[in-house]
Amino acid sequence: MRVLKFKADGQRLKKQADCDFSGLVAGSAGYLRAEFTFSDDWLGCKKVAGFIADDKEYPVMLDDNDSCMIPTEALSGELFKVYVVGANVGYKIITNHTKVKQEVY
Repeated sequence: MRVLKFKADGQRLKKQADCDFSGLVAGSAGYLRAEFTFSDDWLGCKKVAGFIADDKEYPVMLDDNDSCMIPTEALSGELFKVYVVGANVGYKIITNHTKVKQEVY
């Protein structure tokens, strides 16, 4: 299994600099996991990661470790996007979309 790491700082989501995003190949299933770290803005929020591919959205609730499997449906093309939504009582926060490129054979 391979883990792709992201950092949400307020509403800004970016790839973690120490994580290698190279060599991803489209078509994986049950292999790619997304792991997130969050700034204090996200404390107490329930979090959902959204994965977008071919204009279709695939939301996944993050587990207690702020991670999730990336849905197979999002991994079929040369690009998918990732964003996160957090909600707490009277509070909602959404990040930008971050692009992840894959090789297609």
